Amino acid sequence: MERNQTVKSPSDGLELDILEVLPDHGTVVGIVQIAHGMQEHKERYRDFMNYLASKGYAVVCADHRGHGKSIQCPEDLGYFYDESGDAIVEDLNAVQENLRQEYPGVPVFLIAHSMGTLVARKYIQSYDDRISALVLSGAVYKNPAAKPGKMLVNVIRAFKGDRYISKFVANLVEGSFDKGIAGEQKNRWLSYNEDNVDRFNADPICGKPFTLNGYANLLQLVIDCYRKKGWALKNPQLPIFFVAGAEDPVIGNAQQFMKMQQFLKDRGYQNVAGKLYEKMRHEILNETDGQLVYEDIYTFLETQRKEATLK
Repeated sequence: MERNQTVKSPSDGLELDILEVLPDHGTVVGIVQIAHGMQEHKERYRDFMNYLASKGYAVVCADHRGHGKSIQCPEDLGYFYDESGDAIVEDLNAVQENLRQEYPGVPVFLIAHSMGTLVARKYIQSYDDRISALVLSGAVYKNPAAKPGKMLVNVIRAFKGDRYISKFVANLVEGSFDKGIAGEQKNRWLSYNEDNVDRFNADPICGKPFTLNGYANLLQLVIDCYRKKGWALKNPQLPIFFVAGAEDPVIGNAQQFMKMQQFLKDRGYQNVAGKLYEKMRHEILNETDGQLVYEDIYTFLETQRKEATLK
């Protein structure tokens, strides 16, 4: 069963558009929140949400601010209504609250993809005790260009304004992803599955470059999620599972993938693991063999749910 609703952001009252998919029958065994990636929207996760709902989970995904329908007007796609990168993080609590009240006492899990992994990793700096496990798909690696990139964006903002869309900045941030991948299809870095890439390219609210404000927020999230101090570490036993395509440019490479896991271990998290999928790129859920990823994530959730229930 699907439900659509909105909730006001605690940061500024922005209306966040939410999709919930609930089991058609039986007991709800847990809540899963999905944090989607940049320049996409919640409906792209409907198949995965239906899969989890068929297993007894109540699943919620909201359009991030500046994405999908979480905007004040169509021209605001890619505009975050924030300067700090904090509001998109605080939004997560508001999005999950309805299901928490409707299904009290069940464990809550967070699954994040791409830019969503930046939001999720900043989220657990303060709220790791609100979730029972975290899945990070296609996680963004630690890019040393984030700080100088943010400075450059701010300089251009001073002249062009927050809502200006700079092809130059867009190319700096994501323009290199297709390089080194054979073929002519735009955004082929997303997946081997050409049908998936075609659907993304044909979607009018996917792939649109951020405003300068959006890129400033994005780069701030990269900076913040890799800061070494400021982690409350209320739940050092939090299970964290990194998953990614072995040919995903967003993770950097296999070495960077391991470094991301080690970074969280160094912050004090004691239950961090990862898995790379051969012959897959960035959107592993949408690859031809994406069902393998569905099943691995479900197995992980079930293991953590059963352990959380015993506590």
